[in-house]
Amino acid sequence: MRILVEPSDYVLRNFGDMAMLQAAVRRLAEAWPDARIDVLTHDPERLATLCPAATPLSGRARDLWLRGRPVRGADRTDLRSSLRACVQYLRRGDRTASRIAGRAFRDQVASADLVLVTGMGGITDAFPDYATGVLETLKLALANGDRPVAMMGQGFGPLERADLRSLAADVLPRLHLIGLREQLASRPLLQQLGVAEDRIVVTGDDAIEMAHAHVTAAPPSAGAIGVNFRVASYSGADDARLSAVAASVRAAAGRAGGDVIPVPISSVPGEEDLDSIRRLAPVAEAELLRARGWTSPAQVVAQLNRCRLLVTGSYHAAVFALSVGVPTIGLAASRYYEDKFYGLADMFGAGCAVVDLSHSPAPGEQVAEYIDVFWETGPDLRPRLLSAAVAQIESGRNAYRRLAGLVAASPSPHHAGERAPLRRTAARRGSMIGAFRPGGR
Repeated sequence: MRILVEPSDYVLRNFGDMAMLQAAVRRLAEAWPDARIDVLTHDPERLATLCPAATPLSGRARDLWLRGRPVRGADRTDLRSSLRACVQYLRRGDRTASRIAGRAFRDQVASADLVLVTGMGGITDAFPDYATGVLETLKLALANGDRPVAMMGQGFGPLERADLRSLAADVLPRLHLIGLREQLASRPLLQQLGVAEDRIVVTGDDAIEMAHAHVTAAPPSAGAIGVNFRVASYSGADDARLSAVAASVRAAAGRAGGDVIPVPISSVPGEEDLDSIRRLAPVAEAELLRARGWTSPAQVVAQLNRCRLLVTGSYHAAVFALSVGVPTIGLAASRYYEDKFYGLADMFGAGCAVVDLSHSPAPGEQVAEYIDVFWETGPDLRPRLLSAAVAQIESGRNAYRRLAGLVAASPSPHHAGERAPLRRTAARRGSMIGAFRPGGR
C-alpha cells in the first residue's frame, strides 16, 4: 500500500497546518499499518519529528514538474534513484535535473494506491499560484487510473477568479471524496462547481482531534486572555485596524485582573504572529520568548489551557481554543477570514463570536463586550464546546473510514501477490531523508 500526501505546508512553519497533517497521517497509519505514507515536504527532518509514520518526499520534484519542464526521452527509473540523480544534477546546475525530477514525481503519483490532500484553506483567490498547483497535482492523479483521489479537512473559497473556477470545476467533481471543515461557504461553492452531494462530507477541522487530546480536566480557576494578531496580505488586518482591539484587550485584562499571553500560530516570514503580538499587545517579554521556542502544536494547546478566553486573528488558534473549551473571539478583516470564522462559529455554536473589523463601526467596543461576556460565561460554555469538538472528531474519523472503503474497492496499481509490506525502519527513513534533503545538505 502506497499513499501520496499533499500537505498544506511544505516548510512546516504553521502550527495549524502541522496539526492537520499529524491527524491525517495518524489516521492513515491506523487504517493501513504497513503502508508507505509519502508526504511532500521541504523540511524532511521536521516532518520526521512531527509525523514518524511518514516518509518525506522532496517537494522540489513536484515544483519542477509544475513548471512544465519536459520529461520525455528518458527511460523509466526507480523513484529514489531518480531523485538522487536529481540532487546531483542540481548541484551542477544541469537542466536535465528538471526532466528527471518531473518524471520521478509523475512516477510517484502513478504508483500510489491513494492520493490525499490534507487539511487546508488553499483553494482560494487569496493564493492563486498555490491553488493552481494543488489542482494540477490532483488532475495528474486522476489521470492515473481509478485509484481514489480525495481531499480532507478542506475550506474552499472565496473563488471568483475565472481561471481558478474553471480549473476547480474540471477537477473537484471528479474527486472520490471531499471532507469539509465548515459548511456555510464551502458546500455551496462545491455545489456551484458541480460536485455531487454524495461526494461531500462535513467533518470539522482535522486539527480538533490533536487539540482535544490535550484538554485539561477543568478550566483554570483564574485564567488569562490569549491573544493572536494575524497581519498578512490575505488577512486584511493591519496595525491601524487592530489597535482598537489591542486597547480593548488591555483594558479588559485590567478589569479582570488577568494576564495577556501570546498564542502564535504562524512563523512564516512576513506574517509571524509573534511580531504583530509584540507590537500591539500588552504581553510580557518572558512570555514572548517562551512562545518563540515552541516546536509543536501541542505546546500551543498547553498555552490555551491557561486561558479563560481567546481573541484571535488566526483561524487555527481559534480551532485549538474551542477544542479545549475556551471561548473565542475571531477577528475578520477579509472575506477569506469571514468564511473561516463564521464557518467555525457554525460548527461550534455558542462560545465562538466573530468581529468584522472592516464593517463594524466600533470593533474595539464590540470586542470589549464579548470579552466581558465570555469572561463570565466561559465555564458554563465549556461543556458545550467540548461536546461539539467530540462530535466533529467522530465525523472526521467516519470520513476516513469511508475513504478506507473506497480504497478497498478500487483496483491497485500493484499486483497484490507480488507486493510485500513496506515497513519503515529508522535506518531506512534516515537514508530517505538524506536523499531528499533540499539542496542535498
